[in-house]
Amino acid sequence: MSVKYDKHNLIDAESFAELTQSRSESGSNAGSDQQAESAQQQQLIPPGFKVLFVSEVRPVWVSLALRLDATGCSEPRFEWVSTAEEALTQLRKDSFDCLLIQFDEVLKKSRLELLNAIRISGCHEPVVLLLSHPDDQVTLAACENQAEILVSPAMWESPALLSVVRRALFVQQLTEENHQLQVDKHRRLIRERDEAERLLNQQRSIVEELQTLVYPDAINEMQSETAGDKQTDPHKSDAAAELPRIPFEVRDYYHELLRTYVIMGAGSLKDEILQIAELLAAVDLTPPQVLEFHLECVELIVKGLGNRSSRHVMSRADLLALEMMVHLGECYQKKNGN
Repeated sequence: MSVKYDKHNLIDAESFAELTQSRSESGSNAGSDQQAESAQQQQLIPPGFKVLFVSEVRPVWVSLALRLDATGCSEPRFEWVSTAEEALTQLRKDSFDCLLIQFDEVLKKSRLELLNAIRISGCHEPVVLLLSHPDDQVTLAACENQAEILVSPAMWESPALLSVVRRALFVQQLTEENHQLQVDKHRRLIRERDEAERLLNQQRSIVEELQTLVYPDAINEMQSETAGDKQTDPHKSDAAAELPRIPFEVRDYYHELLRTYVIMGAGSLKDEILQIAELLAAVDLTPPQVLEFHLECVELIVKGLGNRSSRHVMSRADLLALEMMVHLGECYQKKNGN
């Protein structure tokens, strides 16, 4: 039997071709990802890369310069200082893309003090510490001061030096991006909090207009009673005068219901919402008064959010107010029908 007329072999050949094509596509995708990653790492090093070397003896940086030139950094700037005082003076005068500090047993204490002084002074440039052998004290200081460590007997001639420098630059970039994201998040929270307060004020003004249009006599009477209470007791709060007929148990219950509604939604709270609507209808509260009471509870929740977003709270609170008005209207219809 010829192979080309065998159906099973034809099926296997087709599946093998598909498998080969998928593997080639995945291989090309992996290769493109690696190329993109390497290109991103190369972009971390600017063309005029400025490095400050801190060592007792002038380092031999020919190997590092050649590796930088291979990555496209053709004009690096290398500066060398031998003491901690010179390093701090140079950092005050100019800024650098990376700091390379050599450690040895003789100058370990002064180098650790230099690293601590660099961070305390507000210098956040990437720092790489070079050691010829492992040292726990230096490693601990590097972890506390956000520095990278290269342990190699070759020191400046180590082929891993450029990779460690890239890692230090990458960590610094991530730190800056994280800080920027935190600042943007804080600004967004402030904007959302201001927007929530503005919406609450608008809703309060709407409720006041409704009360003035529908119940003008009751509003005038309430204002006169409030003025009389303030004359007799100036320290008396306005909350009790605004909503005098809502029991404290009902207020606490509605506040907890609103918090649960914001977190869970209305899926399993229909019975509780209907129950609180019946309680509010039983004390003969008008819809504007219920809305005013609802806004007070929303304001308490928004003030207690802390660093959390208020946009979600406002949208869920509006849904609860709408559902509450529907149930309240049904309760009043049943009450008037009876």
